[in-house]
Amino acid sequence: MDYNVTAPPTGESVLKPLLRYDHLRLNATGNITRKEGSNVDVFQDTDTEEDVVLFNLIGLLSFTRNGGSPFLGIHIDATAIALAAHHLNVGDGTIVPEVEGLNERCNIRFTVEFADTQFDAGTALDQVVHLISRDARAAERLPSAFVGTGFSETSVPTSIVTGLFGYPQVSGSAGSTDLDDRSLHQLFGRTMPSEADSVVPIVIYLRDVLHVMKLVVVHTTDPYGNANALGVLDAARKYAPDMDIISIPMTEGEDAEKATIEAVKETGYRYVLCTVIGTEKLMTEAYNMGVAGKDKHNWFFSRASGGPDDRYFEKGSPLSLAYRGGGKLEMIGGLEGMTAFDSFTEGMGKLRNLEDLEYLASLFPESPGVGGNPPFVGDGSYLSAPLASSYAARTFDATIALGLSACSGVSSDGFLDGETHFKHFTETSFAGASGRVSFDNVTGTRDVTGAIFRLTNFVPTEVVDDETGETVVSFTPYVTDVFQDGKWEEVREFIFNDGTPNIPPDSPPIPVEEGPQWAHTILAPIVVALAAVIGIFLIFERKRRQSDSLWYIKKEELKFANPPEVIGRGGFGLILRAEYRGTDVAVKRVLPPSRQAEGMWKRNGNAGTGSANSAEKGRWKRKASADTGSLNSSGGPQSKAQNTGKQHNGLKSVADNGSIGQSVSSSSVLGCTSDRKKSTIAIASLETSRSKLRKNFIMEMRVLSKLRHSCIATIMGAVLERGSEPMLIMEYMDHGSLCDVLHNETMHIESNLLLHILQDVSQGMRFLHSSIPQVIHCDIKSVRMEDCNEISSGTA
Repeated sequence: MDYNVTAPPTGESVLKPLLRYDHLRLNATGNITRKEGSNVDVFQDTDTEEDVVLFNLIGLLSFTRNGGSPFLGIHIDATAIALAAHHLNVGDGTIVPEVEGLNERCNIRFTVEFADTQFDAGTALDQVVHLISRDARAAERLPSAFVGTGFSETSVPTSIVTGLFGYPQVSGSAGSTDLDDRSLHQLFGRTMPSEADSVVPIVIYLRDVLHVMKLVVVHTTDPYGNANALGVLDAARKYAPDMDIISIPMTEGEDAEKATIEAVKETGYRYVLCTVIGTEKLMTEAYNMGVAGKDKHNWFFSRASGGPDDRYFEKGSPLSLAYRGGGKLEMIGGLEGMTAFDSFTEGMGKLRNLEDLEYLASLFPESPGVGGNPPFVGDGSYLSAPLASSYAARTFDATIALGLSACSGVSSDGFLDGETHFKHFTETSFAGASGRVSFDNVTGTRDVTGAIFRLTNFVPTEVVDDETGETVVSFTPYVTDVFQDGKWEEVREFIFNDGTPNIPPDSPPIPVEEGPQWAHTILAPIVVALAAVIGIFLIFERKRRQSDSLWYIKKEELKFANPPEVIGRGGFGLILRAEYRGTDVAVKRVLPPSRQAEGMWKRNGNAGTGSANSAEKGRWKRKASADTGSLNSSGGPQSKAQNTGKQHNGLKSVADNGSIGQSVSSSSVLGCTSDRKKSTIAIASLETSRSKLRKNFIMEMRVLSKLRHSCIATIMGAVLERGSEPMLIMEYMDHGSLCDVLHNETMHIESNLLLHILQDVSQGMRFLHSSIPQVIHCDIKSVRMEDCNEISSGTA
């Protein structure tokens, strides 16, 4: 078959052994066995008459988008998989020393196939189902393992399916923290750190290189942003325990950027780590409010945030000044001059010969957008250095990791199941093309200290625009520092926003007034002693602020309708709908009402029914009843205050040193109710213990705020301001509770949807029970289940 490969041959074929095993397997129909539960095939090599264990590796890659034009970088990633399989087959250790002589120690031989996932989860799942449904007796090969897609949106669903069917899947670039959930992604691993771990190097850089003690983190409230923010806090606890970090979430809304920058300015801190995707509007606001581009503040960005690369800016414009001296953290496969990476680049270049390019073209899925194979495979620049993919080295390492672990896990009679393979995978460690590769033995995620990162510095350069002839500003992203083997190495000086390499302070200097000399002599010992006491206090205070800053919400940020919209009823009053930074939320009172607390917590309607219909008649207010603890009305029946007659232990966390969150208010999202004490506690009595309940609620929030799962209602935060009622701010669900849906006569729920809801509830509970320390719900019922727009049930 002619694949229109016209590149001039630059050497002999490298991939002949890989092609040979392809032909052997295709011609071995009827002479091949795959034992029950095994993921490898055994057949006899007709040339050597020896038994061969064949491992068929499937590359799940997004070669095109929806069948359109092909992507050059993805084809280079696929080529890296083929090169790795070849090195495993012949024991070539020129890139990975641990592979040297592997063919003599291991009787497994590797073949490769590719499937186009088209950047679409549905297409990716269809491909996986097709591949695992093949007939083992036919010429079609069953998979042995998968090199997963480089995108979390497709890796998340496909790794669930491949894991359920016992096939390991390893990705070179999917970073979502959801993939660390071993209960769902049972056999998934990756040769890159998770999004949460990827911020570890910048924390080490800021603390150890720049000596930053005060840092602001600006992030979105989506899973990516939350993972980065929590990752910074976790990294600081381990690598910079004395660093004071304030996390500022940026939600959607018309004034989101303005509100975010106002919060940044209020801190007074001068170093900002930004993980927001798309920063132009944010940086313009930062310049206008004096926290960027004024020679004082210094901004650092994550890879996804982008930057000012490859663009022109008007000289002296807000963005040209705001981005000046910024820094960007990126994980990379390697840099020129690194021995292993140079060997990898050289090995890829050797495939630029006619035979290998024709063979590779035959392996790649056809691209409908160009009517066949991509044209770039046949031109003279394909695989030339520098490679047009930053993921290729990690994809190569993902294949090597699967191969080394397969060889260490296969039995002498050629049996290898998925669980055994994955266990050996997590124990694998080697010097890869992208740095030292080792894995967390639970999650299968790569240890961040072995990965390679670079810090680029945005240095402005004045150039003349060819079209307009005007002088404009462009930014050259110079690499200033490289993170390798857990430490940073300087390549060149970092230039800050003030245009100098001098490290700026992390906060404004404190003015000091001069006094008499004798005062210095007398006060010095006192000041030293006082500073020691204050220092100890500040250490604990910093740790508290780091963990609490994510969920503190200011009352004025909540916008209620007039009159407030009632959406339900909790243990201590109504649940109201509000807007928080442009996002609809549910607001819930979390403590018994104080004597002065009425206002918007009054309601219209029948308290006895708990209905939220604003058209109901009668005005009700909560009162303390000395003998019954009930709700009294001046013009209607009584209704007992829900949950006020029991002692509540709140969220229970099981750990070696006991439980936390004892005696937390009954309004907590995850409430454990003790049956030991049955006596009724009137609201008047609860009034005296509000301070204790408030402290316990804060303890509970420190646990709740860290729970992040698609099947658990998101806790946005809490309002805890003096002079106002403590309020819990939760994700708003349009359909209300599962109880509301089940009793809605206008909705017909089919059995498959009920099964989907049960699966969601089970996943949410399993996530809680798998937490460390363990979280126990203790109050599961339909009114605690909330349904989002797609009727996907979330545990509340």
